[in-house]
Amino acid sequence: MSGPDPILLDFPDSFETERLLIRSPQPGDGGSLRDALADSLPELQPWLPWANAPLASLEECEANCRRAYYQFRAREDLRLHLYLKGTNVQIGGSGLHRIDWTVPRFEIGYWLRTPYVGQGYMT
Repeated sequence: MSGPDPILLDFPDSFETERLLIRSPQPGDGGSLRDALADSLPELQPWLPWANAPLASLEECEANCRRAYYQFRAREDLRLHLYLKGTNVQIGGSGLHRIDWTVPRFEIGYWLRTPYVGQGYMT
């Protein structure tokens, strides 16, 4: 690999907008993730292959968030959760995926919880 080791690259764990807290997944996020997915699967299914599986259990969602927490810190995948500022209401997700640090390149992914579509959070 040329360039710096990805583990040495600084990437913010969180940042804020006027209305949102955008942060890396954390242990304990499984419930808020599952709630957001439960509200949104029908709209996500045409676009996101993982949304075509049955809704994951709370335990599976928690395990998924903990894996994402590890991957974020290792700079393997930079997933972000979007929360309404001042609440624990997850309204979506975004991130940099399929990262190849040798090029460097990545794919940008994003989704929004159905009740929050059309409110100017994502374009």
